[in-house]
This record gives sequence, structure tokens and C-alpha cells, in this order.
Amino acid sequence: MPTIKLDRSQLYFSLSGRGAQDILLVHGSGGDHTLWSYQVKGLREAFSVAALDLNGHGRSPFREGNGLSTYTEDVLAVLERLSGRAFLVGHSLGGAIALNVALHYPDRIGGLGLIGTGARLRVLPELLELLQRDFEAAVELILDWAFAKKPEPKLLAKAREQMRRNGQKTLLRDLLTCDSFDVMDKLGQIGVPTLIVCGREDKLTPVKYSEYLRDHIPNASLKVIEGAGHMVMLEQPEQLNQAIREFLALALGSRPCSSG
Repeated sequence: MPTIKLDRSQLYFSLSGRGAQDILLVHGSGGDHTLWSYQVKGLREAFSVAALDLNGHGRSPFREGNGLSTYTEDVLAVLERLSGRAFLVGHSLGGAIALNVALHYPDRIGGLGLIGTGARLRVLPELLELLQRDFEAAVELILDWAFAKKPEPKLLAKAREQMRRNGQKTLLRDLLTCDSFDVMDKLGQIGVPTLIVCGREDKLTPVKYSEYLRDHIPNASLKVIEGAGHMVMLEQPEQLNQAIREFLALALGSRPCSSG
């Protein structure tokens, strides 16, 4: 796994494939790059696919500072290592980070993928309070909301293990970053082609969040995936992969994001 030195720390990311088009995948709250394992495997034959561990997640050490700012620095550092203007894909919190990059560093990307996210990501005060006094209970509550009905036990176990390993401090910063995020009045400034995807049964970022993004981002398209909740990349991975393939072929095919 490649590493980047960043502010006296290190940032880890995976890199697979040899396609001319770069894709960078950004995970959500409490996760790490392995949440994208199905996307890496399914897309690397045609694309160059990178997936990072945001600081405090997976193998990237925690860096003190504002969550949105430090996470944006992480994404920009990986983009710098890629060969051109990547297709930036973010899930949930990762989608907020991707939106922040698109608004403040539009020249760094050629396209945007927003998966199970929103322009505003308020978190229930009760969840934030629970997280601070009972980490395990908060994790279980999040998992109850994260998947569609009757998720596969191995998917639940994967998400649970990641949140536990990354810890209370990181998850709290993640959720506080979400809670303070609001770009509802700025979406019209986004100038890159944008793919929006959500699960039909998403309880954390309902379909209406994605519909708002579609209606307010120029040159945006929406794909709603049946049989999936918030963790659409795990629940219906091939449908998500196909949505990405089709979007890159149609929306970006005539003007690739990467210089190769």
C-alpha cells in the first residue's frame, strides 16, 4: 500500500489497476479503504483505482485538527499522487469531503461521485450524546440504521470491526464533521459532471437527500439502487460498479479526467 508523508504523519492508500482514468474512493464515518474492496476488484481492470484511509482510520494515524480540513488535506495529497484530474467518489462523510474539494479545488478533479450523502448531514443529538458515554451502544445503533433489512452477517461484522478498531475519538470527530457540514446554498457552483447514487432503503441519508443534490448540481444524474440501504457499496456492489462504469463512459468519455 503506498504511503504519503503529511504534516509529520503518514497517509495510507491502496492503488490498483492501470486504466487511463483515475478513480479515488473516499470512505465514510468510522470506515476505512477496505469498505471499497468490491469496487476496487470490479473496476481495476478498466481504471486506475485508489482508495485511502483518512487520518485516524485504518492505517493512517490520527492528526489533530478540524475534521473537514484535515480530511480534505488527505484527499488532496492522494490526488497529487495520481496522474491527472481524477473521478472523486465519496460515501456519506466521504461525499461531504468530495463536495468540499469540488467547491474549493475544482481544478483538481474531472468528475464527482456522491454515494449515500447529502448537502447537509445533521446528526441526531441523541446519537452524539450516546457516542460520548457508550461507544459500543452507539456503534450498534449506527449499524441498525446503516443497512437495508436483514443484512448479511459478514457485512455487519465488517462494519462493526472497522468502527471498533478506529475508535471513539475518530468516530466522534467524523460525526461532528457531518453535523456541521452544510453546502445547500453552494451546489450551483459545482462545475464537474456528477453521479449521485443512493440505496432505496437508506435511513441515514434518505433518497430525498440525493434528489436535492441532483436538482441543485448542474450536470448531475441520480441512480437509486433497489435492495440497498446506506452501505450500498457492500449491499449491492455490482450495481454501484455498473453505475460508475456507465457514468464514466457517457458523461466523461469525451473528456477523460486523467492525462494518463
